[in-house]
Amino acid sequence: MLPDKKTVKNLFDFICEKTKEPNIARGLTPDESVYHYLDVSQCAEKIASHCGLDSHKAKILGLFHDYGEYIERTVPGTFHGTAGYDEMMKLGYDEIARVCLTHSFWEGVYDPEHFSYDKKEVARAGMLISKMELDDYDYLIQLSDMLCCHRTFVKLEERIAYIVNKYKRSSKEAENMKKAAEKLKERFDKLCKQDIYELLEIK
Repeated sequence: MLPDKKTVKNLFDFICEKTKEPNIARGLTPDESVYHYLDVSQCAEKIASHCGLDSHKAKILGLFHDYGEYIERTVPGTFHGTAGYDEMMKLGYDEIARVCLTHSFWEGVYDPEHFSYDKKEVARAGMLISKMELDDYDYLIQLSDMLCCHRTFVKLEERIAYIVNKYKRSSKEAENMKKAAEKLKERFDKLCKQDIYELLEIK
């Protein structure tokens, strides 16, 4: 189930209001967060419209994939993935809840030590995801999230370089990220029957 147009506006206004304070831990300002929500939404919508997926659904999923971020900003011991999942399940929007949970695990790794997020919540996320069968919408939001950085669409290499620099990842981790990201891109290159970079006009 997805929210109607009025509810989408209300939910988006709500998270915009809640993200007014900067997220020091993740280095995000309110503007950066809101632009990211919108960019991922636009990216997912455009890719979906070229590969036979529901572009409206993709747009909504992209818009709220980081819904739990406002909780992670203010409540110790939380992880935006599980926080967003919990909130969306309470609201009855199970499809959004899924991508809140799955979008952070695009590498296919669920080891809590691999992440800077709360360890117990990452472990819970892994347990929840293990009971799911990921679909094209899960993968679409993972890819769209990776293609959006610095208020624009970017190549995966640029996004990975940003992550490596920000979280001090090793060269081995960077190589593993590159392989996982390329696999995601290849999936949608095939579905769209064209290079995603060309579709999104990424130079």
